[in-house]
Amino acid sequence: MQSLRQLRTSAVCKHRVCARHGFRQCLFYSVVVLVTFVSITGLGAGRLWAAGGTLTLNLVDETTDEPVISRVECFRVQPGKRDKPMPIRQTVDAGMGVVVDRSVLMELPDGAYRLQIIRGPEYRVVGASFSLEKTSLDEKTVALPRMIEMKREGWMSGDCCVVPSSNSLPLRMASEDLHVVAVLEGVPAKPIPHRDSDEPIEHTPTWIRSDVVSAEGLIFYGVDDAFRSEIAAAKSSTEMLVAASRSELAGQLKVGVENPFAWELPVWLASQKLDGLFVMGDWLRLDKTIYQVRDGRGEQAFSLREPTQVGRYAEQIYRHLLDAGIDIVPLAGGGDDSAGTPVGYNRLYVTSHHEATNETGVSRPVLPTSSRQWWDGVWQGRSVATNGPLLRPLVAGTLPGHVFEGRTGEVLQLHPELNLTVRDPVDYLEVIYNNQVHYSARLDEFAEAGGRIPPIEAKQSGWVIMRVLTLHEGHYRAAMTAPWWIEFDGERRVSQASVEFFRAWLSAYEKRLAQTQPEAIDREAPFVRAARRFWTRRAEQSKRWTGSAVAK
Repeated sequence: MQSLRQLRTSAVCKHRVCARHGFRQCLFYSVVVLVTFVSITGLGAGRLWAAGGTLTLNLVDETTDEPVISRVECFRVQPGKRDKPMPIRQTVDAGMGVVVDRSVLMELPDGAYRLQIIRGPEYRVVGASFSLEKTSLDEKTVALPRMIEMKREGWMSGDCCVVPSSNSLPLRMASEDLHVVAVLEGVPAKPIPHRDSDEPIEHTPTWIRSDVVSAEGLIFYGVDDAFRSEIAAAKSSTEMLVAASRSELAGQLKVGVENPFAWELPVWLASQKLDGLFVMGDWLRLDKTIYQVRDGRGEQAFSLREPTQVGRYAEQIYRHLLDAGIDIVPLAGGGDDSAGTPVGYNRLYVTSHHEATNETGVSRPVLPTSSRQWWDGVWQGRSVATNGPLLRPLVAGTLPGHVFEGRTGEVLQLHPELNLTVRDPVDYLEVIYNNQVHYSARLDEFAEAGGRIPPIEAKQSGWVIMRVLTLHEGHYRAAMTAPWWIEFDGERRVSQASVEFFRAWLSAYEKRLAQTQPEAIDREAPFVRAARRFWTRRAEQSKRWTGSAVAK
């Protein structure tokens, strides 16, 4: 017997034409809150199993009826006690649970069990419950319902930092419906149980790069063995940045901040050698809740042990960075301390650059056709970072990364639009304009407004991002777009509040350096002095901007 229970909200779609820009604007939101339960009972009697019964579990896609690979968590239900995680033999470890490669024979002690079947954020989570007895011998097929196929909408998912493992990475990627990965080191994979070594894993595309190295809070993409040796020989992160700028690979190297809380962050930013910053990383994990910044500058409020505060702080740092006029793209991934979290939990959805060519003037996301195209989209800022909500955004008909241009005296009317699919209950969705909340609404308020977001009337340079926050209690579960930039007279906005945020950080770093690493002062002094000059110049630039705001 199988029972299915699900809840679905309605979708709202409105259309209108923007007279100024001459494009047809589609304001559409689709929110799906889905819980699927399967009860597997009545297992047939067959041969006697001394250690318990068996259940053959088959997984298929509900739409295509084709076998699928998925992550599965198994728990033994113990009345009056916490459910006990159970291993499943002859499977590949996934960090949380295991990878079921289309089907698995589950041999378990007699008792009651429950399963969580998770295949990335584009599928509904399926919960299954069953009981096994010594005489149990049965086979059940569970269909996994897909909420949305982001590839069909022009967006492809990737994890920008995966730790090496001997567990098959292509198989784990397939189990999370993930397509692009940057792994810190290539490690030979162990054989996959019940799969021939020459049998391909049908999951297209699967793009994996291993020319990546992470050290001291920085991450470098496009490295070779010679540069790896330079990184290993460097005595500090600042020396690594110098090595990157002098390397023969300088033209192809990309540098990201893997630890956005690092004490050295204001110095790194001042070097102007950075290309990206992780807004979602190993502080957002499924295996445990991170309450404190482990290696870097936190906030006094962190002593409250509120589970979402570290994730919010990372986003706050990124918003200050934008408001200081620094053009760095968002990154997302597991991070260098994420072995216990499934690959792709924190992920980046990326689309290719595509100028609007139709009569409406609205940009259409185009699916990257190669690994290089995907990474080009990353560095162009055509992305959305998420560990849950699936957001397809436009502002004035353009994709993230677009630069709007204006001249003094003009007013640009920019209409934000979004299309959202999400499993978790949503707290609110917001449009952030110049580090202030331009629009904030609960989903019911958004629906009552017909899915319309008030336009931004831009009279000066600035930036825009959109974000969606869920009510998930374990940690910060959200989605955030890369920015759209607004440039009047070819200039970027520089806010005093955000510059002072980083100047205070730099002062704290200098004090910490003197207290904890006095032997490093002489080595780091030139970089610190250069950073002081950089932020002083930024402070002078900020004086022309008014209405600066502190990130909330």
